[in-house]
Amino acid sequence: MIQLVREQPVVSILITQVVEVAGVTRPTFYQHFADVPSAARAAALHQLSEAYPHIESGLERASVEEVRTMLEKRTVSVLRHLHTDKTFYLNVFDSAGNIDLFEGLVGIVSERMMRPGFQRKTHPNEDERDLKLLLAGGLTWLSINWLRKGDKASSAEAMARRIVKFALKIGDMA
Repeated sequence: MIQLVREQPVVSILITQVVEVAGVTRPTFYQHFADVPSAARAAALHQLSEAYPHIESGLERASVEEVRTMLEKRTVSVLRHLHTDKTFYLNVFDSAGNIDLFEGLVGIVSERMMRPGFQRKTHPNEDERDLKLLLAGGLTWLSINWLRKGDKASSAEAMARRIVKFALKIGDMA
C-alpha cells in the first residue's frame, strides 16, 4: 500500500491494485478498511507512529536545556522521516486527508512531543488539556506546511528549533 501511495495519489489507486500488492482478498481488505483512503490513512499514521519515538521516563527531573536538546533531536528525526517520504505523506494528506487522519496526527504529536512541558503538572485541568491539543494541532499544521514547501523550506534542524521553542514556551518550560 505504501509503495502505491508513493507512486500516485490515493484517489487513483484501485482496490484491485491494493489487494494484489498486499496478497489478500477483497473481503479480507474490507474486514479491516472501509476503502482505499482509509487504508492509506492507517498506513500514514502507522508509519509516523513508528518514526516518532515515545518519551523516555524520568524526563520530569530533566532540566529545561536537557528537555530542549532531547526534543530537538527527536523532532529533527521525525522531520527527516517526513521529508524522506514526502511524496507518500503529501499524497495521503491531499487525497485521503480527513478529520480522522488529522485527529490521529495531533494525537501522536500531543503524546510524543507535548508531554514534557505538560507532564510537570500532576493533574492538568481541562484548560491545560485543551491548550496541549491546541498547541499540538498548531505544530502539526506547521510541520505539514514545512513539508509542502519542499526545497524552499528551512532545514529540518531550523524547523525543529522553531517547533521546540513553541512547545516549551506554551508548555511553561521556557
